[in-house]
Amino acid sequence: MASILYDSLLPQFYMIKNTLVIIFGFLSFHLVAQDNALSQFFANRIYLNPAFAGIDKGLQVTSSARSQWQKADGGYKFAAFTAEWQEPGWNSGIAFHIQGSREGLSPFKTFGIGLTYAYIIPFEYSNVHVGLQYSYNQFGLDWSRLTFSDELDPVFGAIYGSAVVPGSDKVVFHDFAMGAVWRFDSRMSVNKRAIRRYRSHVGLSVQHLTSLLGQGPDASFLQSDTEIPARITLHGGTIIPLTFLSGTTRKIILSPNFKLESQGFQVASVKESFTLFSAGTYFVVDQIVSGAFYHSRALIPGRKHTNACTFVLGFTNTEYEEKRRAYYLGLSVDINATGLGIKSGNVFELNFRYNIKGIRPISEKKHAATTRKTVLDCKDFY
Repeated sequence: MASILYDSLLPQFYMIKNTLVIIFGFLSFHLVAQDNALSQFFANRIYLNPAFAGIDKGLQVTSSARSQWQKADGGYKFAAFTAEWQEPGWNSGIAFHIQGSREGLSPFKTFGIGLTYAYIIPFEYSNVHVGLQYSYNQFGLDWSRLTFSDELDPVFGAIYGSAVVPGSDKVVFHDFAMGAVWRFDSRMSVNKRAIRRYRSHVGLSVQHLTSLLGQGPDASFLQSDTEIPARITLHGGTIIPLTFLSGTTRKIILSPNFKLESQGFQVASVKESFTLFSAGTYFVVDQIVSGAFYHSRALIPGRKHTNACTFVLGFTNTEYEEKRRAYYLGLSVDINATGLGIKSGNVFELNFRYNIKGIRPISEKKHAATTRKTVLDCKDFY
């Protein structure tokens, strides 16, 4: 009797499971999409804020790779590459970026390529960076690999034809973003003779700018005028040298950072938009980097809102003033608090940044000898 009941319920169980997967997968092409959120958000600075373009001297390349929930139907993969160039004589930074993602069994693919320009306003002990970004984007979907509920038979599975009319398999649209960053030096008095300087920054960026100002581009496969909502990000951080605490010649740096982003058609309303708050710190001893970050779906931390905790381990060349090349390599893993844990494949992220400082800029910095208002370097860690 038990085996008969099991055999009769098993096909219905699979039908219900497949139907739910199909429904939620199909609805994802109608609902508002959200942008990818990087765990090591400051490692890929152009993705965080276009105003960061060209903050390092010379040529800098950055690459990011993210894999999450690999065991859940292929999971989600994201990769990005950025090349930046600073022209101090023109107080300008230029960046080229390319990024793409792949998710699900269909699969749903995204591709973007763009240019970023940032203008740097130098002051005596601070800089204001203002950036504008343009990108060409493409979404792709293989409709032939989708199964809809009207194709399913309770016993034999997908044997019927579907009445669903497939939409476009490719969507192309243009996008804009802008941002501003204030970078400044502060002084810390250690004793009567020693004064330590530390570098801080505060920034604000807006992604999908046209959706905030008016009607954004149609990013729907069904041409249903579904635009990607604007994403507003507030972020900040500082670099505090702790060499004086070590009692040795080792270079010790503490770097706390935070990020608050909101994405939706009512970004000012936390309840009506997707909100993510991240905060944590890097701890650098010579070339060894470690870090821990907390991610929450609300400003107020708590078990109900906790999304994940990120742990970072990496290496960096912090002797920027003595060497003509610098790098950062960081690997992170997210410990998810929403139920998607080890069984789903977890979340891993790898970031690599390499800076060649010795390349001479096209423009010559003629005003350097007559004024102290220069472009701040990225000493220590960033």
